[in-house]
Amino acid sequence: MPEDTVVRDTVEELRALLGEGEEDALRIFLRLIRPEDIADWLEYLSPDERQKLLSVLDNETAGTVLDDTTPSIRAELVEEMEPERLARIAETMPLDEAADLIGEMEEEEGKEVLQHISSGDKEVLRDLLEYPEDTAGGIMNPDVVALPPDATVDDAINVLRASDENTVTAAVYVVDANRRLLGVVRLRRLVTARPDARLGDIMRTDVISVPVEADQEEAADIVEKYDFLAVPVVDRAGRLLGAITVDDILDVIEEEATEDIYKMAGSSAEEEESESIFHVARYRLPWLLICLGGTQISTTVMGMFAGRVPMYDRISIFAPAILAMGGNTSLQSSTTTVRRLALDTLPRKRYPAHVLREISVALLMGIACGIVEAGAAFLFHGDPRIGLAVGLAMSVGMSAASLLGAAMPLILNLVGVDPAVASGPLVSTINDSLGLAIYFTVATLIMISM
Repeated sequence: MPEDTVVRDTVEELRALLGEGEEDALRIFLRLIRPEDIADWLEYLSPDERQKLLSVLDNETAGTVLDDTTPSIRAELVEEMEPERLARIAETMPLDEAADLIGEMEEEEGKEVLQHISSGDKEVLRDLLEYPEDTAGGIMNPDVVALPPDATVDDAINVLRASDENTVTAAVYVVDANRRLLGVVRLRRLVTARPDARLGDIMRTDVISVPVEADQEEAADIVEKYDFLAVPVVDRAGRLLGAITVDDILDVIEEEATEDIYKMAGSSAEEEESESIFHVARYRLPWLLICLGGTQISTTVMGMFAGRVPMYDRISIFAPAILAMGGNTSLQSSTTTVRRLALDTLPRKRYPAHVLREISVALLMGIACGIVEAGAAFLFHGDPRIGLAVGLAMSVGMSAASLLGAAMPLILNLVGVDPAVASGPLVSTINDSLGLAIYFTVATLIMISM
């Protein structure tokens, strides 16, 4: 049976139980389902059904469901819940996830939830909420196993056994009396060492850590590069504050990819969390106004050549083809460049070679497309000058568009601006005006000289 059919049937059974109001039967049914699957199914339920479902879940399961569902559904559920219930749920979650949950609330609501949380976790959560959400401090889990160098392997294993499931157990961190990070002992090394061996004797001292104020992308790059399950986070004095685990890194990768996709479309990832059409329009409208200004420039360019290019009316009908091919070529070059920058596979010394490669590829494709378009123009008009003008302009225009698409992300990256912006309306707007100027300039030169 197809998976979507199974999901649909299960959701229908779930909705029937919600409608019948049989809480005991509903609890038994939900115990047979993983919380992650429940989170996926929330989108098929109405707001009232979601609230009923969450009300019968235990706090730990509810925490997993809230963490795994979409931001919009989570915000809707949290808005209707009592602060005390939210506090109980937050206490079952890893501290970094609990901080994310509270951080998404309105400030006053978040403070009210914190008041109901036990004093120990409350202070830690307040500290976590002070860090910007897109930094290492904003995504780290402060629950780590940290022991002095004279502790034994047996001591470390006993601490690991006693730790709860929310503690980072990928490694044991060795710290001094001031909690400065001295070394790390991975689990494999720990379980293969003698029980009486001191951690200071078996630890690795070449520890790779992340500053607490570092951007989350930096932490993601380190985990990906070294295949870590977790990376420690330290302050400026080298004191251990927590660790970032690989599941947090997966969330970062998804978040950063989503952010880049929105930027390439001339929007913002924040619109995903908004139900207001005015808020969504606020994110999209500025770029559209830039595009509108660009079209006015393109119109001006066409107007400038209208009375100067022989047979303007016959030539101008090919302008959309010139713009479309230039736009597609520019998009290919910019997307390739942005992707290589994101993966850090394009060192600065290779920038010129990369741009030259993109221009060469575009020129080759431009010649091929130009020959085809020149033939079409000649068949349509019977004038070889028009075919030559269209074909040559397309070749030059596609090369120029590729230069723009490849160079713009590199320039933005050099000046500290997110290069993903270069794949959006900004390049498209510049490219249209440039393409028209090239086309009519080439056409004018050919018409005058032949």
